[in-house]
Amino acid sequence: MEDTAVDAFLTSSFGTFAMTLWHGVLSAPSWHNFTYLAYGWALACGRQTITAYLWGSGAAQVKHFSRYYAFLGGALYQRRYQLWARVIRCGAALVPADVVIDVRLDDATMKKTGRPIQGADHYRNGAGTARQEYRTLWGLNLVWAIMRIPLTMWPGHHLSLPSGLELYFKETLANKLKVPYRSRSALARRIVDHVAAELPTRAIHVATDGGYATQAFLRALPSNVDVVGRFLLTAKLYQLPPPRVKGQRGAPRKKGAVIGSPKTLATPSPAWHPHPQEAGAVIQSWVGIWHSVLPGRPIRIVVVWRPHREDSKKPTGKKAFGRLKPLEAFFSTDVALSPHAILATYADRWAMEIDIRDGHAYYGVAQDQCRKLEHIVGANTLRLLLAAVRTLWFIVTSEQHADVALQRCRPWYRHKVAPSQFDVAWACREVLHEEGIFPIPRFFTAVAENQQDIDEAKPIAA
Repeated sequence: MEDTAVDAFLTSSFGTFAMTLWHGVLSAPSWHNFTYLAYGWALACGRQTITAYLWGSGAAQVKHFSRYYAFLGGALYQRRYQLWARVIRCGAALVPADVVIDVRLDDATMKKTGRPIQGADHYRNGAGTARQEYRTLWGLNLVWAIMRIPLTMWPGHHLSLPSGLELYFKETLANKLKVPYRSRSALARRIVDHVAAELPTRAIHVATDGGYATQAFLRALPSNVDVVGRFLLTAKLYQLPPPRVKGQRGAPRKKGAVIGSPKTLATPSPAWHPHPQEAGAVIQSWVGIWHSVLPGRPIRIVVVWRPHREDSKKPTGKKAFGRLKPLEAFFSTDVALSPHAILATYADRWAMEIDIRDGHAYYGVAQDQCRKLEHIVGANTLRLLLAAVRTLWFIVTSEQHADVALQRCRPWYRHKVAPSQFDVAWACREVLHEEGIFPIPRFFTAVAENQQDIDEAKPIAA
C-alpha cells in the first residue's frame, strides 16, 4: 500500500517536477527515503515534524524511524549544496536574462525547548522589539537566503524562493561541539558565494540589514555581486583618493579628505531632495570610500533625514512597531544605482521577514524534534528545499493555467492581487488530492477486527 501511494506521488505533477529537478543528485536508497519524506511534507497539516511526515506517507511501515534520521544527517546533509545548486539555477531561469537577480538575507531565532539540543543557546529575538515580546529566546539561530522571482501572470509582483540555509553557533558553543566557528556574516557570505558561483553570468543584488555590514561579508565580493544595506550612522565616508602626481614620493593614497558621517552630514542645505514616498523626509546621496570596512572600493550612501522628528521626545519602555527614526543611512556597492533605487531595494528586504513568517506557517522550519547538529541542518534544509521546489512548481504551473483563483480559500480577501505561500501550499495540496494522493491512515482494518473480538468476548463472572 505504501509503495503504491509513493508511486502515485512520484507520477503526480508536483512529484514529477521534483524528481526531474533533482535527478541524479542522490543515490537510489537515499532517493527512496527522500520521496517518503517529501510525500509526508506535501500533505502535512498542523505541527510539521519528521514523525508526522513518516506517519502520513506510510514510511513508518517500511523502515524504522532512525533510518530516515540517518538519511537527514548523512546523505542529505552532505549533498545539500548540490541540491541547492539545482534550485538556484532553476529559479534563475525564470528571471529574464536582462533583469538583475535579487537576493535577500537575514537570520532568525527559532524557539526550542530541551537543553540537550546541539546548537541551541540564547539568541537575540529580532521580532521581539517589534511585537513587544521577549528580546532573547533560547533556541536555534538560522541564516537563510531567498531569491525574488518575478511573476509574469501578476506583473510587478514576486514570490520568494529559498536559496540557502546555514546554522549559526556562538563561539563557545562551536568550541564545545568541536566545529569551526563562523560568524553570521561568514555564513551569509558562504550562501552568496554559492549563488554567485552557480550564476557566474548573471548580475546579483543582495539586500541585507545592518548586521551584515561587516568586513567578513563585504570584502572581496564576487565580481557579479553588489550589496545594498544599512550604513552605520557614525561611520566616516572619505572622498576618492586624488590621482598620483608625477614625481610624488611615498605610497599611493588609499583615501581622500573626510566627507563626514551621516550624523555630521544631516545639516540644512539646498542639496537635500524630497523623499520619493514619505512626506516630510528628505534625502541626499554621496559617493565615497568606507575605508574601515571596504577600503579602496567606492560606494554610494543615501542619507534619509526627518527633521520633524528630531524634536520629539524619546519614548521610554518597549519599542513600538513601525516607529521611524530621525536619521537613517543606506549604502550600495553599485555606485550606478540611483538613490531611489537603493531605497526601493532596501525596502524590498522586508520580503525576507515575510519568508521567515512563512517558514513557521507553511514550511515547518524548526518544528522538528532533532537533537544532533547534522539532523537539525538536514531536517530544516529538507523543508526549505521542498518549499523551494513547490514554489517553482507553482510558478511554472500557473503560467500554463491562467485560471488561478486567489480568493477561493479566503473569499473575504477581495483586494488580493498576487499569490502568497498560502496559495502555493493549498494549490499543491489540491492538485495532489485531485490525483488521489492523501495521507495514509495509521490504523488499518486489522485493528478494527481485533477490537471487534474484544467487544464480543463474554464478561468474566464475578
